[in-house]
Amino acid sequence: MKQLRQTISRLNELSYNILSELDKDSPSLEVIREEMSQREEYLKVLNIVQNNKTEMSLSKDEVSILRPLFDAFVKMNEEIQGKISVLLNNQMVKLAVATKQRKVQESYGISKTPNISYF
Repeated sequence: MKQLRQTISRLNELSYNILSELDKDSPSLEVIREEMSQREEYLKVLNIVQNNKTEMSLSKDEVSILRPLFDAFVKMNEEIQGKISVLLNNQMVKLAVATKQRKVQESYGISKTPNISYF
């Protein structure tokens, strides 16, 4: 029980760190990657603990202690997925704009009458 609680608590800490980084104006992908990697290791530990101890072997008190931790983990995981999706969409938009600008610059540099239809 103690190992399970510690593992879930550590997962929640890592998830919170990821969310905090995603909330920054310029999130560091390196920091996010490191936190996700650590989080993956704790998920492996959680899977091992789960295989060794089923929910049926937990008392009602233990379940009542663990449930809020699990619920917090699930909620933060959903928030991380949503924020990463938004970040990915923003990056795709920036890439599309940069690609259009490059095409315009290339067109302008090559011809005497530039094609501005990209805008």
